[in-house]
Amino acid sequence: MGFKWRFEYSLLVMVLLSVAAVHFSDDLLQRVRVIKPGEPFLTEITSDHTNNGGNTEVKRGPADGYELLCTLHERYRYPYCGITLRFDPQRVKGVDLSEVRRLRLYLDYQGPGSTIKVQLRNASPAYGIPQNEQESAKYNHVEINADSVKSGMVEVDLKNFVVANWWMQQFHVAPHLGRPEFDNIVALEITTGTEAPLGNYRFVLNKIEYDVQYVSTERWYLGIMSIWLGLALLYLFLRLVRLQTVVRLQRLQSQELQEINQVLDARSKQLVHMATTDALTGAFNRKGLEDVLQQALADWRKFQHPLGLVLIDVDHFKSVNDTYGHQAGDRVLAGLAELVRQNVRAQDLLGRWGGEEFLLVCRDSGLPQAFAIAEKLRALIAGHEFGGLRVTASFGVAALDSDRPLDQLFAAADAALYRAKAEGRNRVVAENVV
Repeated sequence: MGFKWRFEYSLLVMVLLSVAAVHFSDDLLQRVRVIKPGEPFLTEITSDHTNNGGNTEVKRGPADGYELLCTLHERYRYPYCGITLRFDPQRVKGVDLSEVRRLRLYLDYQGPGSTIKVQLRNASPAYGIPQNEQESAKYNHVEINADSVKSGMVEVDLKNFVVANWWMQQFHVAPHLGRPEFDNIVALEITTGTEAPLGNYRFVLNKIEYDVQYVSTERWYLGIMSIWLGLALLYLFLRLVRLQTVVRLQRLQSQELQEINQVLDARSKQLVHMATTDALTGAFNRKGLEDVLQQALADWRKFQHPLGLVLIDVDHFKSVNDTYGHQAGDRVLAGLAELVRQNVRAQDLLGRWGGEEFLLVCRDSGLPQAFAIAEKLRALIAGHEFGGLRVTASFGVAALDSDRPLDQLFAAADAALYRAKAEGRNRVVAENVV
């Protein structure tokens, strides 16, 4: 299955999953919580008789659930009765309903009043009074039509709740705290409505339900959009990788064709060209030095760039081979070449001149600079161990300061090297070309 078909198949699956996620979002995101009167919550009767000195008569009924029977009398100006569920009798830690949209009250009601009041009491240190915690909890309330509970269940939308004005005035609550809050509901009250008529009332509270969302709808849709955005970016990334792979393969094919053409074109020339690098030391061999010197001479003639040559000869190298063997001698040569390369400038090029002799081409260097480089290398070699062996080296330095043949420059460097060895080795001798 090609990339295109795989992508289209994945796209179809994602479309179906997205449609299902949107269509069944309520079922996927919500779970139902049920509150029933009794344990673990404290359920009690509230009335003007118990709280305000009225003479309303209240009593529990025998029905299933929590049944309240009451008779409103006129002693108190605003007689009332109802049922209170206290989620926290201490009024400190209640139930968080801030993400709940609506409550479902399974309630039977009989009475002359046309409305029923539902109150959600929210506790907060911002307006709570320690000596009067019961009354200082915020009164979020709504009144519903009594006819709406005839079916035995009524839905109450929390967005319709308001804060009681009398509560704000009594407790001198700042205006910015006058909005409904549901993050710490310590009590739920179902009572007779405002200015309820006198007479007999009956409440039976069976249960309360509300839906809790694991994730808010906004975050759910944002998550779906994020997944689509991620898939789009992934597709673009994979597409880019695929295009890069195609381009790379095409480039490789083109390079292979070029290499084949170059091999075929250079086949006849390979037999006459020598490698430019010495296999043992990694330095230039004579062929490589030839190319380097030709370029250096061209720079001298064209730009008058100075050129210094340093001939290096390992002292008593034959005795090293005779005493420790050729492998030890090879390690000395390879180590010496590496030591030199690590301690010269980028424009200084080292070549193996033959046997234990090396040639260092110091471009852009007159005699003083080349001499200083040689002296530095001499000290480094004398203080270094090559596979447990110590050796010294002699140096002959010459510099090109006039338009002279290259062989004269080499002769001057060779003569300087001869003098260094004759004067006791492990030293640098310079001889200039006039």
